[in-house]
Amino acid sequence: MSSDPEQPSPVTPFAPMVPDGSHGGLLERDPELAAAAHAVDELVAGATAGGPVRGGILVYRGEAGIGKTTLLREIQRTARDRCTVLTARGGETLTSVPFHVTRQLLQPALDRFDEEDVRLLCGGHFDLLAPALGLAPPPSASAAPADPQGVRDGLAKLLERLADRLRDRPPVLLVDDAHWADAESLAWLDAFTRIRRDRRLPALVVLAHRPLSEGPQRTGVPAVLAALADRAVVTLGLHALTLDATAALARETLGGHADEPFCRELWSVTSGNPYETVELLAKARDRMLEPVAGSASLLRGLGAEARGGGLVARVEELGVGPTQLARAIAVLGADSTPGLLASLAGMSPTEVAEHAELLRQARIVTTRADREAQTGRAQGKPTVPDAVPGTEDASTPTTTREPTHPEPALPEPALPEPALPEPALPEPALPEPAFPESAHPEPTHLKPVHPGAAHPSPAHLEFAHPLIASAVYGSMSPAARTALHGQAAWVLTAAGHGPAAVSRHLLEVHPDEDQDVVAQLRAAAVEHLAVGAPDAARRCLERALNEPPGPDAYATVLYELGCASLLTAPAATVRHLSSALDLPGLGDDLRIDATYRLAQALAHNNQLREAARVLAAEAARTPPGTDRRRLQAANFMYEGFQAVEEDGPARSRRLADLTAHFTGADNSERALLTVRGFDAMMRGEPADEVVRLCDLALVDGIPARGLGWTDPTWGFEIPSLTGIAYAFSDRPDQAGILFTEAVRAFEISGWSGAHLAFAHTLLGLVHRRRGNLPRAQHYLEEGLRLADRVGNGLPVHWDTACLLVDTLVARGRTAEARSVADHYSFGPPWPGAIVLPDGPSVLGRLLLAEGRVEEAVDTLEAAAEALVGRGRHHVVWAPWPLDLARALAPTDPDRAAGIAAEARAHAERIGTPTALGEALRCTALVADPPEARRLLTEAVAHLAASPSRYEEARAHLDLARATGSAAALAKATELAAACGASLHTPDAVTARASFHPPE
Repeated sequence: MSSDPEQPSPVTPFAPMVPDGSHGGLLERDPELAAAAHAVDELVAGATAGGPVRGGILVYRGEAGIGKTTLLREIQRTARDRCTVLTARGGETLTSVPFHVTRQLLQPALDRFDEEDVRLLCGGHFDLLAPALGLAPPPSASAAPADPQGVRDGLAKLLERLADRLRDRPPVLLVDDAHWADAESLAWLDAFTRIRRDRRLPALVVLAHRPLSEGPQRTGVPAVLAALADRAVVTLGLHALTLDATAALARETLGGHADEPFCRELWSVTSGNPYETVELLAKARDRMLEPVAGSASLLRGLGAEARGGGLVARVEELGVGPTQLARAIAVLGADSTPGLLASLAGMSPTEVAEHAELLRQARIVTTRADREAQTGRAQGKPTVPDAVPGTEDASTPTTTREPTHPEPALPEPALPEPALPEPALPEPALPEPAFPESAHPEPTHLKPVHPGAAHPSPAHLEFAHPLIASAVYGSMSPAARTALHGQAAWVLTAAGHGPAAVSRHLLEVHPDEDQDVVAQLRAAAVEHLAVGAPDAARRCLERALNEPPGPDAYATVLYELGCASLLTAPAATVRHLSSALDLPGLGDDLRIDATYRLAQALAHNNQLREAARVLAAEAARTPPGTDRRRLQAANFMYEGFQAVEEDGPARSRRLADLTAHFTGADNSERALLTVRGFDAMMRGEPADEVVRLCDLALVDGIPARGLGWTDPTWGFEIPSLTGIAYAFSDRPDQAGILFTEAVRAFEISGWSGAHLAFAHTLLGLVHRRRGNLPRAQHYLEEGLRLADRVGNGLPVHWDTACLLVDTLVARGRTAEARSVADHYSFGPPWPGAIVLPDGPSVLGRLLLAEGRVEEAVDTLEAAAEALVGRGRHHVVWAPWPLDLARALAPTDPDRAAGIAAEARAHAERIGTPTALGEALRCTALVADPPEARRLLTEAVAHLAASPSRYEEARAHLDLARATGSAAALAKATELAAACGASLHTPDAVTARASFHPPE
């Protein structure tokens, strides 16, 4: 059921006791609990039956204090006997910590597997995923940044495999305060919930968060939460308690003699908010207030203590020590262990324990021991083995694996006292036990490097409710809060925490030209990039610039910031790298790399002309050698990629002259030879020369070391151009080897975004050239699916849509081709870069198939005008002359004959059997019948020697039409069936040869 806007739950009469106890005594939450119970039943039923999985998404929305956490706790309690319940909670001060929620959810689950099993669950991507999960330190600074899409996809597949391993106890993921979840974790959950197109997930994902801002222009976390809600089974809004429920709760807490005026005032003061209601009743009980009309006037004053400044006053009433400790907890958040709190607050361990006890008694903070006492154990239902982990202080992070350690007793969320009836009241939620002891008895041998809140000690402190945390944190003056964050950074550093863990505090301190802060933030950015969190890296580097760095490092930090935003914000990359190049301080190597990456960002931002200009200017300043050739290769490449070029033939001559004597001695020569080979192919130069250049660019038939698909120095474009040139030179086997390796390299490296999409597109090209049209369609549709997850209007969308339209037209599926073209806006205005193959040529072919001949002629003539002036005459890459001649043949045969003759001349220069066969087919359209039959016989012979089975089938069909040969028709039908094409769809423009009488 569509879930946005949410459906408010109907108010139900208060029933203090649920007869079967199934709803745990929660007030007015029957619809919400029934929805969860049904979802859990469906999940378990699907897993038990061994049939299709029946998970999904549930979303609960409500204001602060409305009871989201208690509702999740009740769902946890009812599901844990049959499911593996994993819990996590967002934090107001932890939104900048990448994968914080992910680690809470998955670390306890993976904790029961040994390292070998964890590696199997990671599916060969352990090195990519382990740092994000906190199970391994980040790779070295020299390693390439992790692809964010790859990390998300890898984690989604890990959870899918985990769910399969736990089919007897399928996973239920409970995420509380999801509005404070980190963006990386929500992106992972979003990716996981999209893995099944039928929305039948192998797990149940339950989210609880505050209402989202209204309007269609949501971005960031609100946008992801809205998208998750759109795919939810149901979204329910939690309502406040009714007057009747409030009165019943008051009578159960303070006595049955609570009168109606008292209860009505209680309801008026709290507006039915469950958290405020329970807190106010607790205060009334503590003050021994009589629940009668005479006391009702006192409730408003007491109620003020349950929110905002009243909460802070409650803390301050406890004294200076407890107040300082509460502030330290507010700043440290998930790191609030006794050891770190003692260091930050300047207290002894004894003082921390004493002040913590006062805060606990005042219902300000709670500990894991409190929560355990009020969950399954308190109800007589133990949920985890009795063994508990050691109480080592989390201030000393573990970076080495231990041979064994005790089974962890994983905590469940619980309510702090008072012992009141439980309305739908929010509570802190810490991780749930991953499994009962019998599920996976082997202890883990892989200890988290970043345990955080996922593995808290029993004495780990946190606030009893987020409202308290927000009030305490907000009560500090900006100066005091900033100073405390600064102290927390150094406390964590001294305790051995890494730069990434420290960085969230450094982001909050005032700039002070502290070069140690700059160094820490730069190191944190490296760690964030290594786990696939470029936005977190960007925040750190932007803050480092504000410190600011010294003059000798300022340009370098700008360069690092530009590199960090390359994948996610090309426009920002352009700004930062341009500024870095304008400043002194970049060494020669960094300057060359900054220029190269600036050009990449400009190209990704559809500014190819500017990219080429920047490279040419830097190349002119660079002494001859490898660095200059690197810049020249990129300059020629981006100039050639432009859809419109002032003097293409002159550029081609310069490129040919530069590379004339290259032998492929080093990677800079190989890169230039690749660009030269691609340009020669586009120009229609002899295919043998194109192949010779491509062969020189490779080493033993594969890219040289340093020029591979994932090499950060040269980029994936160089091997791509080599394979494309092979494919259009009738060497699809060589192209297939390269492109298959591209898919493998990208998948191994976790590059599952636009790079992997383009690799699938290239494989689709190979199969299209071979004539395996169904296989081509498969790869192209997968390429579009992968590209769609990254964004809209990307260069890979143009290339893939173009090839898919061409493939569908070849299969006779014109309506499907038009649907693809319309969906991806395939047509004018064309992008600033060339399309693979020539876009206007393919659009003209589609228009012809639709019978829109006049539009097709206009489109094909525009293609001719754009390409002929640039000297680009490859009749397979840009088949405009073949289709234009066909379109004109019935009405203007003389002009069609001239176009066909010119196409034949270019095909003879290219020399491939495919080009020759296609040109001869075209020439036969305007020839006399005997000559047409001769030309078609020759075309069939050429195409039979080519790899192009589909074009051969068309040639046999043309020959059958021209001669009436049953054998030719049978061969055409046989080849068409093998190609997955339909030859029964009549051409919109029928060649005159079709009307010649049979022999």
